[in-house]
Amino acid sequence: MSKEKYLANIDRVLSDVVMKNSKSIADQNRIEYSCDMERSGAIRKVAFDVYRVDNDPYDGLWLVQDVDGKPFLVRASDDPADYEERKDGNWSAVSNNNRDNITLSYNKFPIAAFSSEDYNFSIDDISTFKSALLDNIKNDETFVKDLLLEQPESKRQALVRAFPEFKKFV
Repeated sequence: MSKEKYLANIDRVLSDVVMKNSKSIADQNRIEYSCDMERSGAIRKVAFDVYRVDNDPYDGLWLVQDVDGKPFLVRASDDPADYEERKDGNWSAVSNNNRDNITLSYNKFPIAAFSSEDYNFSIDDISTFKSALLDNIKNDETFVKDLLLEQPESKRQALVRAFPEFKKFV
């Protein structure tokens, strides 16, 4: 196995282990079901064997399924990783697996990174921060200009060569 394949496999396994052990509903795709969950309001029935889970940031649907003889709530909607990207036109804001870093990209080319440590956003408000970034891009040309001017000269030149529409900002 090549080094790249090996590292990618290790990353996937580590990510799976972290998500499996996480207490956050956002990281779970399967939760052991009990009748007490419904009584306590932690889940609510939407239809036959279809539930909504309280505090699920993706507001997805969950199905009751038998796993090894035990009932589990299993996420029925798309994988939460699908929701890690926000797009507006050619721009996108993508968060990493830990949801503590956002990469702002233009036509899938990374332009800038925003860390929660530097910009004080939490896992709970990362979606709002992504939306704010994309709103600024769309509504404030000085934001785009400042963003591009913060890049190293070589990267700025490469961006202008690749995307002539940036020429007006630099």
